[in-house]
Amino acid sequence: MTLPIIGQDGSLLATNLRCQHLARVSGLNSRPPFFGWALECAHSAKSPSRQTAWRVVIGASEKDVREGGNLIWDSGKCVGEDNFVYADETQIFPPDAHLWWSVQVWDQDGKPSALAEPAELFTGLAEDQWQAHWIGRYFVLPAGRDVPQDNLYDNRFQARPADYLRREIALSERPVRATSYLSALGLYEFYINGVRIGEDVMAPGWTDYHTRVEYQTHDVTDQLNAGENCLGAIIGEGWYSGRIGHNQRRAGNHYGGRPAFLCQLQLEYADGRIETIISDENWMTRQGPICYSDFLAGEMVDARLELDSWCQCGIDATYWQPVEEIIPEPGLPQIDAARCQPAREVARLEPKSLFVQGAQTTIFDFGQNLTGYVEMHVEAPEGTRFLLRHGEMLDAEGRLYTENLRYAVSEDIYIASGKGNEIFHPKFTFHGFQYVELTVEGETYAQPELTAIAIQTDTPVVGHMKTGHPMVNQLLSNIFWSQRDNFLSVPTDCPQRDERYGWAADAQVFWRTAGYFMDISAFLTKWMEDLIDGQSDEGVFPDVAPTKPLNPYRLTPQPGAPAWGDAPIIMGWMHYQRYGDKDLLDRCWQPFVSWMDYIERCNPDGIRRNQVHNNYGDWLSVGPATDRELVNTAYWIYIADLMADIAAALEREPEPWIALGKRLRAAFTKAFLAEDGRLKGDTQTAYLLALDFDILPEKAKERAAQRLVELIEQAGGHLQTGFLGVRHLCPVLSDNGAEELAVSLLLKDTYPSWGFSIKHGATSIWERWDGWTEEKGFQSKAMNSFNHYAYGSVGEWIWSRLAGIDWDKSAPGFRSVIMRPIFDKRIGFVEATHDAHTGRITSNWHFEENEIHWEVALPPSVNAKVTLPGEVTSDLGSEFTLEPGHHVIRAYPL
Repeated sequence: MTLPIIGQDGSLLATNLRCQHLARVSGLNSRPPFFGWALECAHSAKSPSRQTAWRVVIGASEKDVREGGNLIWDSGKCVGEDNFVYADETQIFPPDAHLWWSVQVWDQDGKPSALAEPAELFTGLAEDQWQAHWIGRYFVLPAGRDVPQDNLYDNRFQARPADYLRREIALSERPVRATSYLSALGLYEFYINGVRIGEDVMAPGWTDYHTRVEYQTHDVTDQLNAGENCLGAIIGEGWYSGRIGHNQRRAGNHYGGRPAFLCQLQLEYADGRIETIISDENWMTRQGPICYSDFLAGEMVDARLELDSWCQCGIDATYWQPVEEIIPEPGLPQIDAARCQPAREVARLEPKSLFVQGAQTTIFDFGQNLTGYVEMHVEAPEGTRFLLRHGEMLDAEGRLYTENLRYAVSEDIYIASGKGNEIFHPKFTFHGFQYVELTVEGETYAQPELTAIAIQTDTPVVGHMKTGHPMVNQLLSNIFWSQRDNFLSVPTDCPQRDERYGWAADAQVFWRTAGYFMDISAFLTKWMEDLIDGQSDEGVFPDVAPTKPLNPYRLTPQPGAPAWGDAPIIMGWMHYQRYGDKDLLDRCWQPFVSWMDYIERCNPDGIRRNQVHNNYGDWLSVGPATDRELVNTAYWIYIADLMADIAAALEREPEPWIALGKRLRAAFTKAFLAEDGRLKGDTQTAYLLALDFDILPEKAKERAAQRLVELIEQAGGHLQTGFLGVRHLCPVLSDNGAEELAVSLLLKDTYPSWGFSIKHGATSIWERWDGWTEEKGFQSKAMNSFNHYAYGSVGEWIWSRLAGIDWDKSAPGFRSVIMRPIFDKRIGFVEATHDAHTGRITSNWHFEENEIHWEVALPPSVNAKVTLPGEVTSDLGSEFTLEPGHHVIRAYPL
């Protein structure tokens, strides 16, 4: 029986609707789809609420969903607290459909909520529905250009001009529904009748184009008219054929020699007739004002070459040439719907200051290290040349510092048309920068106006925190910005130099932190496919994903080192803990097993020393080096334990993995633990991994924790960790009764520390603790990024312990919260909100003389298990459970 959809007076509301982890789905790669929502209390609620039932409805229009008529699927009322559910496996969703869906929930009194605001759902094209061809400019020389002509399209980088594509179509009538399906080998912007479609940048994103490419979907009904229409696209090289990576012997063309475009328009008319418009040989192409565009070289635009009305009907097409239909090498890639949010412009920053370097040169300081580009407003005579150079730092003389960019030129050039006010920003490149040096060749009427535009994959911001300590607040900002700047299609290691890879270990140590700041559920769903695409036939996960540019001399992807190749298992488990999503674990189970089998085949004695590939160890550590076999074996034990947990979550047999963990622990203890209780190498990271991964025998744990504290004290109260150790530092200290020392490390501002970089002006996380020091200046120009999130992994401890918002392993997806706050007067206060997939969690505390005032708010259906620090109690005791709703706790130091 179909239930009516009417507004009710229940105490709950469903919010933040998600299908496949997305607010707006471009297509369904898996069927049946899954749905999720958060909960909040209705304004009329007089007491905390719990969901007792739910109902999902899907319709062909927003009106159908709101009114409950002509529904494609109605789950009916389903009893339970679930907020992550799957559609009926027998339900078939029509392809090429623009649907709407919503959810209704029932509270503990059995009262239904009002229907949640409906969300869009595009089902996408079925594989056999694709008719479009890959199209591009006719074949050119391997360098990507015509024979050199000594003209504006020639450049020292041998980078291609952007290609402009167009096609005119005649429609007998205006369609009632029109959907565009778009992708590129390279980058694209799509236009209809002169209007750009969508706000995406750097679309369609980076994948292994030889294996898989993703498409975007747009409703373009309102852009098409009865009669003549013009479709247009601009395509650039991007990750496909442009420069990426740091191997200058093969700087570009990692996937192919020229970009290509794919377009299919599905038009539905009032009588039900379907018409399909595709990219094919009927399109035309020419080059325009974008003389070249490349991620590392930058972009050059000559506005004197502007193609007026190029995407309007009826223009003079004399200089336009036929496109070529392309079959990309080594073959056609699989075409999937986009799995995560598109990249978009997310922030605009005005200059904080500027420094005049001469009559023609000015340096603009935007006050924030960011990823993106500059928008420039100019009014200048025809032919005036503007050179924009990008850098993260200034040198001791106040000049733009660019040596750390290596072979990344990071220059944009604009040549004015002289036609009044002109606006320039690049289309197909991005830079990592805080400073921009502008040099003008020619006379201008006024100083150009510059605005920095930050871009990222538009993962929703879900965490906000403020403390009473300015340095901690700046650190939180630095972590957030380094995540924003590096989460661009893949989680890159840096946005500025000639690298920008998706390094796996950098990501896994940061992943728990990342989820506090942004909703990265869809982002990992996409990147996990990249990691699996890079897995070898032997089961070896890669160091980076996508893999092609890292080592062009290998026929197979560069195999992953310990902690790097282990990253998919670690992140998959964290994803399940944060979002309660078994779907990703199930998708990855066999790839995970293949990786584990490979490690065991190569290391039958239980010590991980064979086939460890690049074996980076505790990368970029300061102080004594940690034994790499110890690090490798510790990680093997860690992922064996995770495999047991994953098996249990998937209702598979965990015992083989439990047995493996026991065997490896015995081997570890024999090889690395001395009779005096010290670990081989005796480093901070050795004890951190052994303690956090619960490797040591019970009798050795206390001594290990004591030795860790001793090593920190011997280092003058400083850390001596690298990428792998730093994540565990404050959590391990806090879990072993050294909370005060953990906070002291956080607040340290002498080298090496987080505060050291902040004291010297950092607005993002540095790659190296000594990226710059007063004694030595800049570290090696061969590898020295100032925007690299790995050391920002301390953020998970700030959120989980200072704010006290942590997931509960026994109730994945934040259906329960573990709260173990650390109240430290040096921090002053904490105000934190985290929008989990179950709803908003708030934790605010401050001191009132010797009393701690702590406010907690929990969303409906979510409990909190509270454990106060050892020297603190409260009016509720030191251990207690909080129900959903708002709570005020008075806590007192003992």
